[in-house]
Amino acid sequence: MPSLRARISVTSTYTLNMAEYSFQLRGWYAILGVAALLGFFGLEMYLRVRTVDEGMQDAVRERLLNEYSGRGPRDLARIVEKAREGEPIEVVPEVVQRDVQFKSISAHGKIGGRIILVRVEATVNGVSPPDGRPVRYFQLSRNFRGDGWMIVGESDSYSYYRLLVP
Repeated sequence: MPSLRARISVTSTYTLNMAEYSFQLRGWYAILGVAALLGFFGLEMYLRVRTVDEGMQDAVRERLLNEYSGRGPRDLARIVEKAREGEPIEVVPEVVQRDVQFKSISAHGKIGGRIILVRVEATVNGVSPPDGRPVRYFQLSRNFRGDGWMIVGESDSYSYYRLLVP
C-alpha cells in the first residue's frame, strides 16, 4: 500500500522595507546648516540665563546668615540627632548679624522651570566667609505661597553649568 505523505511548507514573502534617506550638505548649504544649529543652541543657552531678583538675594542671604551662625540644616540635624541619642537638648543659637555681601550672583534655569540654580560669590564683613567657601551653589524654588523664594538645597558647579546645555 502506498503511503501518503503530505509536505506543508509555509514561507513568507512579505518583507518590511524602510525608506532610506541620504542628505549631503555641501558648500553654502553646509554653512547655513551649521549656522542654524549654532543659532538654535545659542538661543537655548541665552534663554536659560536668568536674572536674580531681590527675593532670591534675600533667600540666599538668610541661608548664609543661618549657616554662619550655627543654625544651618546640618547644624539642626546634628542637634536633633544628639537629642534622639538621649543627650541634653542643645539650644539653637541666635542669628549673629553679619554683613553678607555678594561679589557676584547669577542664576541659570529653564523658563517656567521649578528649580533655578544660583551661583553666589560672597564675603562676610568684607573678608572671606568663616567656612572658607567663597563660592556657593544653591537650588532655589518658589515658596508654597508663590510670593517669594526658598532654598531647596545646595548644588555644585557641574549642575550649574550643565543646566545651560540644551
